[in-house]
Formats: sequence, structure tokens, C-alpha cells
Amino acid sequence: MNSRFRILFCLFLSALASRVAYAQCDPVFKHPLSQRPANYEIHASLDDATHSLDATQTIRFVNTSPVPVGELRMYLYLNAFKNTNSSFLKGATKIFGQSYLNRPADEWGWIDVRTIRREGGADLTKNMKFICPDDWNPDDQSVLQIPLDRPILPGETAVFQLDWRAKMPKTISRAGHSKDFYMFCHWFPQLGVFEQNRAGEWGWNCHQFFRTTEFYADFGVYDVHITLDPKFVMGASGCLVSEKNNDNGTITRHYHAEDVIDFAWSVYPRFQVWEDRWKTVQIRLLVPPEHRALAPRYLHALKYALSYLEEHVGKYPYPGITVVDPPFHGLHSGLMEYPTLITVGTFYGMPRSLRMTESLVVHEFVHQYFMGMVASNEKEEAWLDEGFVTYFEDRIIDAAFGQKSSLVDVFGYSFDNRELTRLEYTTMANPREGAPDRPGWFFSESNFKALIYSKPATTLRTLQELVGEAEMDRIIKAYFEQWKFRHPRGTDFMATLKSQLLARQDAARAMQLYHLVETGIFQAVVLDYAVTHISNDELPAPQGIYGKTESVFEYQDGSGQRTLLSKVELQRKGDWVFPVEVLITFEDGSTKLMHWSGEEGSHTFEFMGSHKIVSAQIDPGLKIGLDVDLNNNSMTLQPAASPGWKYAAKAVFWVQNLMQSSSFFL
Repeated sequence: MNSRFRILFCLFLSALASRVAYAQCDPVFKHPLSQRPANYEIHASLDDATHSLDATQTIRFVNTSPVPVGELRMYLYLNAFKNTNSSFLKGATKIFGQSYLNRPADEWGWIDVRTIRREGGADLTKNMKFICPDDWNPDDQSVLQIPLDRPILPGETAVFQLDWRAKMPKTISRAGHSKDFYMFCHWFPQLGVFEQNRAGEWGWNCHQFFRTTEFYADFGVYDVHITLDPKFVMGASGCLVSEKNNDNGTITRHYHAEDVIDFAWSVYPRFQVWEDRWKTVQIRLLVPPEHRALAPRYLHALKYALSYLEEHVGKYPYPGITVVDPPFHGLHSGLMEYPTLITVGTFYGMPRSLRMTESLVVHEFVHQYFMGMVASNEKEEAWLDEGFVTYFEDRIIDAAFGQKSSLVDVFGYSFDNRELTRLEYTTMANPREGAPDRPGWFFSESNFKALIYSKPATTLRTLQELVGEAEMDRIIKAYFEQWKFRHPRGTDFMATLKSQLLARQDAARAMQLYHLVETGIFQAVVLDYAVTHISNDELPAPQGIYGKTESVFEYQDGSGQRTLLSKVELQRKGDWVFPVEVLITFEDGSTKLMHWSGEEGSHTFEFMGSHKIVSAQIDPGLKIGLDVDLNNNSMTLQPAASPGWKYAAKAVFWVQNLMQSSSFFL
């Protein structure tokens, strides 16, 4: 079609998309799924000209603890984008490869709580102050402390009324605007989690916002009323329950969500809305017109993930899921998870042989389970979310599109999701940089993805290879059912793991597997076993005097049959000890499967016989993906048929780096 017709056609589609009837889903549960300690009612108006929000907010907090609560602590995430001295931006000049410096005043963002009052109580505004409990940065304003006029007693519900204003930044990281696209995430004053710490003391878990941390909040019910220009097509957490046209030409949309830990929304005038259904789950996909050809791929991957997770983990309980695909200029808002809403990212014309589009939507959806329902602490123990999510992303993509070629299948060159995950860890410059089980602010931007996402996922995959998929599913289901809507810690998962292993394995094997996971998560050691030498030596036939006494001495002249002594030498190059299998292959095609505890620094297997050893391979079933160097796991004395595998391995590495650079943070 000619360019003029194309423009008119796109304008028609955009106008049509803005009038698409919003699908209704029932957001009300018959029975609460959580304790619902933190509940929000928000009325916010968007001024598109100034990119600002004016809002009133009611917080209903239920003290479910056994101790009085004497203060509130709230996240004010938008202040991370207020200036270069915030703990989020300090020490960096670029985010996602883009400089955020030298921007005018109206491109910075902030949030200002103007007043906070306790219902039936005092005005608390004058005593509130910013605190910085994690890095003592006096310029950081991402945590607000509000002393109370009187404590909230155990079992008591306290209601607070807030009036606040926010300025959305030109997007630096996720939250903000890019031209006429907006992403409203972590956009309102939100309570931390009042809970016991590891020492058993009750208090607020409310950390500052850093580049290497994500989010942690408590479950509740959200009623959110958004007033804005009706030109905007909107996607949000929960379900749309009503729309009202206002006399001033604006529209107010009311969304309701239950038993969620957060609420996010996005608007863009040119979104096209695709609607689908999987069982009782309403699916809404919002895509810019230039990405509409990718919509069926998103929907296929999402429905496959819904089915897979219901079978292998547990039921998705929410009535809907919204997927937001930002326009290219708003891509820095993509690739993130929020309750019942995820953002993805792609490029125009993404070929079907490259399935990063599918892997991203699957990754972000799996977060609904481990970020959303299990709701572990993404700030202190991010591996409990990102590690499990990456592990299931690999499983789902490989199951949907085939192992060895699930992610890339181009011109006969292919590799899968699982191998990319393993490479992200094993190609680290220093895999001993630290253990995954640390608060996010202790990680560097260069190592957090490998250690928080990839190493835990590879650890879980190794466990699966050793116990089998069915047994692994049984462990994960037990953990999910026990801890959903309860904020488990890493120690809770490990306790579930130990009890489940002991129920099916002999005690020695169970503890061996338990310590494998424990080492992978809580220690910074490296697993690396190598075949270092193969030898086949002909020993001379017996020669000399044999016999115990002179009366029976017998002379042998060395003319008898010679004996073959074959050896395989192994080394433990890493400091991580784990037993391994070794497959020995002889020249006649026969094999022997040997077992080595892996404890010594080196070990030699010896064989006496008539057939030479031609090869040896550690971990022949490729179960131990945590071994950082698979190239040294085997050795052969036979010439290789082709050296192509060496070039393939290098290609995987460079493709992996290219993809990681283009996908930002998952």
C-alpha cells in the first residue's frame, strides 16, 4: 500500500483501538487468599501536559502482628528519579546504556506527600521524615518514616488519609513517560512489610531503592480510580469495574484487585487491544500498531505458560492478566512484572526463529507466582524470585519449542533457553564473586544477573536432573502450596526441600542433594571437574625368579603375554565438592561407569586388561549444569570428526552477550 494510505490506515486502527470495549472480569474472591494487612483506595488525576498526578489516598492497615506498631514506613520510589544524589542514581551516568544527565527540570521525577492524617486521630504530617537505613545517604528520599500519635495495637485496623502529588520523569528506568506513552509503576506512597526479621524481632521491612534491588510489599485490596484524557488506551492490574465520563471531557476508570502486593498501570493513545481467554483467565494484550504481527506469538506463549504452571506448580487464581508491549521509544519501561500486569519488549519484524519475544513474556508471567503469590523478599533474597522464575522460564520455553533449539534456530545453528541461562553464570569473569543469598545492594551491576538469576536457576535444574522432573515438581508444589501469600524466606524453602527429599530418598542421598542446593545458594564456591590424562601402557611379561622357596623357584624369561595397564586421571579444579560419575569407553566399544566422591584434589582409575581406553567423560548424562567448564569434562584419544563444536561454543557466548545487552534487565 502507498505511504498516504498506510498513514490513514494506522490512524483508523489507533482510533478504533481507543474505543475498544474494556473486557470485564470478576475481581472479587469468595474467600480472601491472604491476610490483607495493607489495603489502598486511590483517586488520581493525570495531567498529560505536565506529566503529573494529583491524588488522594486511603490506607487501611491491619496489624496482624502480636506487637504494637508505633510508626509507619513507606516507599516513595519516584524520588529515585529526583536527582543524581539518590541512592538509585548515585555513582552511575547511564541506565540501560542511556545517559540521564543534562536533562531539564521538567524531565526529572518526584513524589511529595503533602499531608497524612490518621482517621479519628492527629495530623501526622509535621513529624514525617526521610530515612536512609541501608546506605545512610542523606540525599536519598525513597523511604518515608511517619511516627504515630498512638500505637496500632495487635489486631487493630488503622486508617490513614493522604494527599500527594507526583511528577512522572521522562523514563530512566521503568516508571515514567516517553512521548505520549506512560508507565505508572511504584508510583504511589506504599507501606513496607511489618514482619519479623531473621533475629525474630518485629519491625518494618522497608529498604531504600537501589539499581540492583526490586520490590517488596504486603498483600491487600486495591481500589484505584484514574482520571485522564479519554484518548488514552489503558491497561492496569486487576479488573476494570466501571467507567465514568466527566463534564470536563475526562474519563474516570475504576479498577479493583484483591490479594495483590502492588498495582501498576500504563496508557498510550495508539495501543491496540487483543483479547483472549484461557479457561477462566481473561487475557488483555496491549501492543503498538507496529508490533501487531507479534500479538499471536505473545498470546501463544502466555497461554502455554498458564497451562504449564498450573500443571507443574499450582493454579493461577486471578481473573485476568494484562500484557503491555511498549512502543520502541518506551522500551525502557518494558521487561518487568507487576501483579496481574506484565510489560514485555520486542522489535519490529522479530523473526520466528528468534524466540526472545516468547521467553520474555514467559519470564515476566512466571513472576506472578514467585513475586506475586509466594511474594518472597525481592530486596533481601532476590534469588527466591528471579532464580525460580528463570528456572521455569527455561523449562517452559524448552517444552514449548523443543530442547536444543527453543531460543534460537537459525540456518542450522540452534541453542536453547537453559543453555543460555547456564552460560550467563559459567562465563562470569569470577564465579566466586559472591553467594546469591545476599541483599540486592551488595551486588554489582555486572554480576547480579548471573548470581541472582542464572546460578540459582542452574542449581535448581541440576537438582531436577538428579532427582527427575516428577520429583522436582513434587518439591516445588509442596513449597508453593505451603507458602503462597505468606512471604517465605530462603530458609523456609530449604526446610521444605529437606523434608521432601528425606521423604523419598535415603538419608545419605537426601542430604547430599540438599547440600548441593545449599552450596549453590549460600556459598561462593566453584564446581569444576576435569579429565586431565588418559594413558595406555603395555607392561612387560613377567621376567625373573618367582616362588617362595628355592625348592619351587621358577624362572620366567619375559616371553609370556603382556598386560595392558590403562589409567584415567581426574582433577577437582574447583572448591565445590560433589560426587560425579565417569564413563570410561574402551576401544572394543565396551564401557564402564565409575563413581568418584570428588573429595580428593585428584583421582586415578586403573584398569588391567587387553583393550585400551579411548575416552573418558565426567557426568556423561550432563546432569550437573553447575560445572563451570564442560569442555574439560571429557577427553578422547580418537581424532574428532569435526572441530566445529569449538566455534559453536564461541558463537553461543557472543550471541548470549548480544542478547543480554539488548534485553536490559529481565
